[in-house]
Amino acid sequence: MVNLGSFNKFDRETLQNLRVRLKKCKIKGRVLRNRLRLSALRKDWNACEAGKIQKRLDRGGYLHFDVTGRQQRLKRKILYELMQSADQVIVLNIVVGFEQWIEFNTFRRDQDPECSISSFVKAMLKLNARDPLAARRCYTYAFDRWEHYLELSPLFKWLTIESRQAKFNQQADRDRLGLVKLTPLQLAWLKIRFAFLLAKVS
Repeated sequence: MVNLGSFNKFDRETLQNLRVRLKKCKIKGRVLRNRLRLSALRKDWNACEAGKIQKRLDRGGYLHFDVTGRQQRLKRKILYELMQSADQVIVLNIVVGFEQWIEFNTFRRDQDPECSISSFVKAMLKLNARDPLAARRCYTYAFDRWEHYLELSPLFKWLTIESRQAKFNQQADRDRLGLVKLTPLQLAWLKIRFAFLLAKVS
């Protein structure tokens, strides 16, 4: 199983280069031909049909997981179930800098007001308009929560690549991504002040 963890929808450049990078990981073609969709997996989960989830991995598969999408808590439970059922899990963690993430989602919202963006993204855009530092801290929190989730997951391999960069890294460059260092006091304040918002990506 391959999990494409992402802080955004894939851009065209990322998609074009992704196949080459997957070959370097020696991922077999049959895995890439079986795309797992969370919409179908949620139906299986809600119907308590765990067996169906396991059968979807009989020939391997890949899943695109948007870290800032809707229903994170349910999706992460399903993702963990998939990981437990798979013989081997490789995560390609595609990360996006804060400024780029804001710019891209602002463009999506302005160009297509009817586009489907999550409530977390909408709230982050509003927060960034009035308090950019608070929005950056919330983005850092979401990033760190996802990495913590991966650290606790049964993974065979975990590779990180920054959007529009040329190679994999063991760790993302936090400064280049615009992430900030949160002290314990700042983290505690953030979780209280923006509890409703951060619960969407926890």
